[in-house]
Amino acid sequence: MPRIERGTETVDRMKPSVPVEGVVCPVCGSCEARLEARGPDFDFHSSGDQEFSMVVCGACGTYYLNPRPAVSALPQIYASDDYYSYDFDGQGNSVVLKARLQRNVRKARAVTSALGRSVERASVLDIGAGDGGLLEAFASCGYEPARLHGSELDEAAVGRIRAKGFQGHCVRAEEMSFDSGSLDVVTMMQVIEHVAAPRELLTSLHRMMSPGGVLCLETPNMNGWDRPFFRRRTWGGYHFPRHWTMWDPLSMRRMLDLCGFDVISISTLPAAVIWVWSWNHVLQDVFGNGPVARFFSMNNPLPMAVGWALDLAPALLGRASNMRVLARRRV
Repeated sequence: MPRIERGTETVDRMKPSVPVEGVVCPVCGSCEARLEARGPDFDFHSSGDQEFSMVVCGACGTYYLNPRPAVSALPQIYASDDYYSYDFDGQGNSVVLKARLQRNVRKARAVTSALGRSVERASVLDIGAGDGGLLEAFASCGYEPARLHGSELDEAAVGRIRAKGFQGHCVRAEEMSFDSGSLDVVTMMQVIEHVAAPRELLTSLHRMMSPGGVLCLETPNMNGWDRPFFRRRTWGGYHFPRHWTMWDPLSMRRMLDLCGFDVISISTLPAAVIWVWSWNHVLQDVFGNGPVARFFSMNNPLPMAVGWALDLAPALLGRASNMRVLARRRV
């Protein structure tokens, strides 16, 4: 594969810049915004050295990418041979995989407790299900596999979901359609920041969910205590150019209320991956994408453990950079 050297950095000629389009705030529609951060795709180098801008809405406080990749660029920025969540089982270190399984079981139990119903006939939709890991956790909690649905953009990922006995759907989140009131639980783990129209998606989910149904989502917290250290360029939570819309707890509450959901709780969890990506990005800027930067990987348990330890106390204080939201569909 042809490559061009730039100092200590290598830039892949096979991955050109992607087409972009200007947008307004995806939550309130305002055009008023100021620049918050700017950087390239540090994580998968999907678009060469092209840089992207994260702005913050002056009207509602929502953060969003502007301009952002056009829909036609999605296959390039989410290439299945690069993107980690499509085959986590095949790529992850065994220690990391075990920790991931334990986290998924805890998530499924928390959602089940909030639902407060018998789970045998409950229907679950996991949007952005990756390789189906969270659906496996729901099945271990007593949910029927035939009622466990997972959506993804990649056919191979959907195949893995189906191979585990679940219902796989290859479709964008914004294009999903279920019967009104047919879903009891909807989960979006590190997904809502990726969708083009989050407010419209949540409004659609409100229609598809049963009264009192539970929505559980995780997304980066823009109020995380670590972000100021890397704010202008290298914070791992930006994940340029795949994170299109981002929130803090206040702006998240506002959006959910607009879409017909009552917040049950907003908590924060240790965000080891964001710490590791932030360190990786800083080192890439200094040394290029070589062995020094690549040591800081989500599949390396040592830096992951350090990042997790750094966030233990901030998570309890609501200041870690991974935000978990439980909400109930308003009747």
